[in-house]
Amino acid sequence: MHPGGIRGQVAIQRGRVARSRGPGRDAAGRAGRSSAGHRPRRSSVHHPTRRDAPWIFHLGYGALCLDFANTVSWRGSGSPIDRLPVYDELIRFGEQSKLLTEDDARRIRREAARHPEAAGRALKKAVTLREALYRIFTGLAGGRSPGAADLGILNASLPDALTRLRLAREARGVSWAWEGDPEALDRLLWPVARDAAVFLTSTDVSRLRSCANPHCRWVFYDGTRSGTRRWCTMAVCGNRAKIRRYRQRLQRG
Repeated sequence: MHPGGIRGQVAIQRGRVARSRGPGRDAAGRAGRSSAGHRPRRSSVHHPTRRDAPWIFHLGYGALCLDFANTVSWRGSGSPIDRLPVYDELIRFGEQSKLLTEDDARRIRREAARHPEAAGRALKKAVTLREALYRIFTGLAGGRSPGAADLGILNASLPDALTRLRLAREARGVSWAWEGDPEALDRLLWPVARDAAVFLTSTDVSRLRSCANPHCRWVFYDGTRSGTRRWCTMAVCGNRAKIRRYRQRLQRG
């Protein structure tokens, strides 16, 4: 596994996020919008089909674990989209997050093809962890303590991660490295679980936010000096809010 996966929280980027220009999230947002003031009814999560354009994961929301929790688009809409519908998308998240090298990804893909049932179990484990993390983060963003069941899911993921951490020699010192089976189908969860534990215990969680767009609800770390950031990114949700306010002013004359 790429050594870049051994990290705590990623460097805070002041409002700058690596964004997708693909159609998926924007199209879902249009489908999920309803009349002003009306909350859409909850529906089942949409799973993209093979014909959909490959998703480019949105990264840079303050920590690897936050990016992982945000692998469902438009959570608050009537049409949320699960960006990890199949195991290969979990691998693609690892590649785009720099957790896996190309060689790592090829090895794990071969292993998943040889053992599809095991890959399915690893994906289910990943989704369970993701949903627990999302509930923990949104709860903290709303001033609530994490639920015992969700902390239990995270704690259950930590032994596999922490027992595989080692110090490795480098030219100018040492660094963290992962040991263990390089083809382990759940190895992508090791850095995510560790990152979540580091983030929750070493970060000012009062800076956690949920996007103010009720259809989005992605989580992020507010690294602004004023601590007043409202949107996951101004380029998408913030800009939509500006356009909506502008149209409302025009309607009022």
